[in-house]
Amino acid sequence: MTLSVTHPLDPSAEESLVDRVARVSLLFGLLGFLGFFGWLEEVHWVFEIAELFYLFFLLFFVPPALVLLRGLWTQIRSVLRQGTGTEQGATSTHDDNDPRSWIEMGYEPGPLKTLQLLVVLVHPNTAIRGLLQTFGAIVAYLRHGGRLPRPQTFESTVEYRLPFDGEWTVMNGSPDRRYSHSWFPVRQRYAYDFVITDDAGSTHDAGDGVESFYCFDEPILAPAGGTVVQAKDGHRDHHRTTGWIDPLQYRLAGNYVVIKHAENEYSFLAHLKQGSLCVESGERVERGQEIGRCGHSGNSSEPHLHFHVQDHSFPYIGAGLPIQFDAATNHPESRPSERTRTYIHCGQTITHSTYD
Repeated sequence: MTLSVTHPLDPSAEESLVDRVARVSLLFGLLGFLGFFGWLEEVHWVFEIAELFYLFFLLFFVPPALVLLRGLWTQIRSVLRQGTGTEQGATSTHDDNDPRSWIEMGYEPGPLKTLQLLVVLVHPNTAIRGLLQTFGAIVAYLRHGGRLPRPQTFESTVEYRLPFDGEWTVMNGSPDRRYSHSWFPVRQRYAYDFVITDDAGSTHDAGDGVESFYCFDEPILAPAGGTVVQAKDGHRDHHRTTGWIDPLQYRLAGNYVVIKHAENEYSFLAHLKQGSLCVESGERVERGQEIGRCGHSGNSSEPHLHFHVQDHSFPYIGAGLPIQFDAATNHPESRPSERTRTYIHCGQTITHSTYD
């Protein structure tokens, strides 16, 4: 399928109101340190005025509260949208306003599948990891002074290629907040979910099981040279591909690899096939080198590749980074033979620019 889909960045989304409030709160919270001048008790009036500045320390609680509230709302909205097929999982109706509406996923949504997502949210394993992601987001906000990386302000020092060869489809993700993979947690703010589709927009053929999905067992490649800092294998690929989440999952990411490409730039590739990882921690990898194969492990509704870049090696406290790829998209002006660095967006079909 060939589409001419463009996603200009929404200027109004450059910095959300929540981000601005969090940043201003952190800045004014620093005024609380003026309260320590109260130790100058020999100057009575300084002591009394300085005590008032301690109240500014309360502003440090504003960003965590905003993160918690926004995270809770995002989780609820995500569950509701997944239940109606507008998030990763299924697209049962064609919506002209949704650039993914032409993609036909491997299952249809239903009330029981929506209920399952609610159960997953309160599962002890998911709940604990959800809390870690929430508090990790707070740490990320504090590390960046409330102003997280954005396309308008961040420029990578690394040249990234797509983590695969051939033509794939962006199911979820965009540097535009309107089409973000998930604005919360912040480490996945600029994440992508990739699948392979046929000319009809379907992600699988008429067969059964994971093998019927075009992207399953396809080679996954290092997006740039670097050093593997984490490589986790051993998680099973769920045998169901009809929208039921694996009840025995113990890692949301399933089998995954984390690669350090530069200072404060780490790629994260998840849901890989069990037993397919061919790299290990501490190993040097080159751009385009195979690291594993696309799978269906962890919190996955059907086989796909999850990919994002963040600014810290520890997954939970990293902030997502908006990056450009050496890629040819289905934009009418793109030329596969040209070396072009570009942002990619959900709904696009993409291929790696073969200039290597």
